[in-house]
Amino acid sequence: MSIQELFFKQLDRPINGVVKADQDDDATVYQELDEYVVTNELERHFRAFFESYATRLDDPSIANRVGVWISGFFGSGKSHFLKTLSYLLANIEARTPQGQPQKAIEFFDESKLRDAMIRADLQKAANTPADVILFNIDSKASSNDAGSPILTVFLRVFNEHLGFSGDHPHIAHMERHLTERGVYQQFCEAFKAGTGCTWQDERDGYQFYQDELEQALAQALGLSAEATRKWFDEAEDNFSVSVENFCRWVKEYLDSKGPEQRILFLVDEVGQFIGADSRLMLTLQTITENLGTICKGRAWIIVTSQADMDAVLGELTATKANDFSKITGRFITRLSLSSSNTDEVIQKRLLSKTD
Repeated sequence: MSIQELFFKQLDRPINGVVKADQDDDATVYQELDEYVVTNELERHFRAFFESYATRLDDPSIANRVGVWISGFFGSGKSHFLKTLSYLLANIEARTPQGQPQKAIEFFDESKLRDAMIRADLQKAANTPADVILFNIDSKASSNDAGSPILTVFLRVFNEHLGFSGDHPHIAHMERHLTERGVYQQFCEAFKAGTGCTWQDERDGYQFYQDELEQALAQALGLSAEATRKWFDEAEDNFSVSVENFCRWVKEYLDSKGPEQRILFLVDEVGQFIGADSRLMLTLQTITENLGTICKGRAWIIVTSQADMDAVLGELTATKANDFSKITGRFITRLSLSSSNTDEVIQKRLLSKTD
């Protein structure tokens, strides 16, 4: 018998050393769920999160619970924890190496999560309809995001999730209006008839199809050629977005999906993106606060950072202390991950042996 035959899993299997938010192929998703080790520390964090997430929507306190701050230095597993939360909240369907479907929650039985109460809260969360948007904020940011880069990134990922243009917010707003009027498909068909191309493939180069776009828009909305040309000439320059408008669009989407629908923005490495810019931190606080109040607890923001919140906020002057105390109040659930359970992870993930 060779040594490798003693181990439950193959020793030469590929293992990702770094978990990436945008890596979602079948093999990666299955391995990240199958080999995720819930240590004693992580079990406490699961309990804290799902107890908060299980708060009833008619509970007035839920609007203040929608912000979650996950901290931990490199190697602590915060990105893996965030990605695992995204799998469980969406209850995605993974594919085994044999091609069989398996729901995310099925990986977390009593052998992985010992506490029956946590499993019950997890099952309740998995049964709650939710849109889960997981992204690394730095990879979604653009060098052209002037003014309010965090708000721009949130609007971009939200528009992309709905199937709208991510790079041109005024075009996405046009698509949103067409969808609300129920003529979006009619517009796409008119555009294809005029260009021979699909709108989704060519919308990033919409400037090259100005005449065809105007004709399709006029046909879908019943507008005059003069009105559509005026819109096209002024739309990009006049379009602006505020935190309140963004939150209102999120609420309108949730209302269209049903009273129990939730949406979760899972943002990786937000601490590095904010750095020492207090203005970005205030924007994040405002988005979290307004989503909580406008969407009444149905929109959540879960972020990760290498440092805990107090370290990100840094040394505060007395004049700013009250402002930043509001920020900390928006992230009531704070989960701090350490690397102290590495031996437990190695034992269960790598060294588990056959009978």
